[in-house]
Amino acid sequence: MNKLFPAAAAAVVLVLTGCGGATAGSTAEPSAAPATTKPAFTAEQTCHQLFANGDEGRMFAAVNFLSGLPDSIGKSDQTQAKIYATDLEFVANTANDDLKPLITEMAAPLNDLATAKGTDFEFVAEPFRTAASKVLELCPEQAAAYDKDKVDKAAAAKAEADAAAKKAADEAAAKAAAEAPKEYAGAGADVVSITKHGTGPQVAVITHNGYSNFAVHTLDASLGNSDLLVNTIGNYSGTVLFDVRTSRGETTALKITADGAWTVKLVPLASVRTFDGTAPMTGHGDDVFYYKGAAKPATFTHSGSSNIAVHSYGTRADLLINEIGAYNGTVVWAPGLYEVTADGDWSATLK
Repeated sequence: MNKLFPAAAAAVVLVLTGCGGATAGSTAEPSAAPATTKPAFTAEQTCHQLFANGDEGRMFAAVNFLSGLPDSIGKSDQTQAKIYATDLEFVANTANDDLKPLITEMAAPLNDLATAKGTDFEFVAEPFRTAASKVLELCPEQAAAYDKDKVDKAAAAKAEADAAAKKAADEAAAKAAAEAPKEYAGAGADVVSITKHGTGPQVAVITHNGYSNFAVHTLDASLGNSDLLVNTIGNYSGTVLFDVRTSRGETTALKITADGAWTVKLVPLASVRTFDGTAPMTGHGDDVFYYKGAAKPATFTHSGSSNIAVHSYGTRADLLINEIGAYNGTVVWAPGLYEVTADGDWSATLK
């Protein structure tokens, strides 16, 4: 099938004057112009009929249709060709002597396509292209307006796409900023105001480099003590959870007791480790993680010498383990958020 115009160029007015000819060996000739009669419309009115509604109008709807013809035509293609031919003939009936034969020549190959037998009809582009190019010359104002409308629409589409891209980039930047770790650092005892990632549970990664007591308390809006997150001697590195229950109010500050340098990094709850039980979850010291598998028995071990505690927060809060020193036991491991308090290596292995 010989295409009329490249699909990407069909919407540009000037493409009508810049494409190649018919397929080699084609024998189709332009249709003879009908006898002229006194026109009912002026050239300007006829041009308006052809160009009105742009790509959806009589002339360019036919151009776009022919540009997108498949290699093998079907009944629906022939029906559409007849519709476009009839629309052009309607305009030709009232056109003046200059435009009538040109519009008729544009309709002729569409009628040929509409009445073709079989699927191997070879469309001849040149008669349509030549006639359409001459119509453009006889309708300069409408052609220029069409061209400007295409440019304006392309600019508007680009502006809309640019605005959408900027909005998406701004939203992504805002989301990244909201989810970025919030870091605080100091040395010795201090009271530090903090900004959480949101209301409810918050995760903090805490370190201390010192020799004496290191303790971290959460404080509410009235600076009243809420929870004791860390209480140890000397160096410390761990991940803790706070504000799981906020009946005493959201944490607004941390009270730190220390003799050395310390850091606190607040991270989103979604950033903590997860496991599904296919492999053991292991760690050292305090940690927070999600279990996303099915409820199963799990063997939990701990090799430290201090308190070992495991809290789970799923459909309900539960203290699974609370012992001193080494531990080896089996508990029910259900989906949810887990908090481990430990001073040694630990592991959770599902059975």
